[in-house]
This record gives sequence, structure tokens and C-alpha cells, in this order.
Amino acid sequence: MQLITLTAPDGHRECWEPCLAANALKQLYGYLINPEQDRVSELAQQVEKFVGNDPSRVRNALVYAQSVQDGLFHKLALISNNGERSMARIFFLLRSLDKDTGIHRNIYDRPADDNPMIAVIQQVTNRDQRTIKGLAALAKLFVDGQLSYDSLGDDN
Repeated sequence: MQLITLTAPDGHRECWEPCLAANALKQLYGYLINPEQDRVSELAQQVEKFVGNDPSRVRNALVYAQSVQDGLFHKLALISNNGERSMARIFFLLRSLDKDTGIHRNIYDRPADDNPMIAVIQQVTNRDQRTIKGLAALAKLFVDGQLSYDSLGDDN
């Protein structure tokens, strides 16, 4: 079973199941972006000790936990190991395949040199929009420098 290790600022560590961590982070994130809620759940309070109360930091941790839960690190490694090393280009291509973004492009409007990478992405994702969205969010963490490129493909 795969676990996520959370480390508090004081050095205390706990191992959480990805599903539980994602659920707790989702609750905490919901509370932080809508503080008019009466109270935050006990589970969210527990995870807040590790990630703090900065909404962007909680969102990044949530993307990470969901990516571990959904096996997206492996899929992103398959895409990037197919000859493409630019995470920014992978992120852009993933976003352009996401039908809910304003940059979605028809296959006929794309440069011909994008077609091999798009074919790999479509094969790895099975054209599933949820997987494409998750991979784009994970790739964005790498592009923004929130994760190191060296950690791509790690099981932890």
C-alpha cells in the first residue's frame, strides 16, 4: 500500500493513505476558500497541522495527494519519458486537450510536430478528460517549481 508522508514544521511525521489525505485536504481547502463555514472538520484540522492554512499551499498538497491516489505520477513519467523533456510543453499540450479550457484546439489546428506527443498523451490517458485535467494540474506543479523534476516517477 502506498502512503504519503506528511511532515509538520516541528518535524513530526505521519504517514497517511492518499485517499484519506486527499479527503482531508479537500475539506481544508474548501474551508479556507469559504471561511463563512461554521467550522472545519476534525480531519481537516489534523492535516492543517502539516500543510498550514495558506490556500495555495493546501491546493498544491491536494493536487499531489490526488495524483498519488490516481497513479498520475506514473502516467506523467510515461509521457515525459517518450522523448519530451519540457514539462512546460507537456503542460501546454495537456491543457490544450482539456475541453473545458479556453485553449482547447482541434487536432487539425495543431502544428504537425505536436502530433506524436498528443498521440502518446491520448494513449496514456485513454482520452479521459478527468485524467487529462489531473495530469495538467500535476504538470503545473512541476512548471511552477512546486515539485522537482527529479521526483517524477518516484513511488513516494
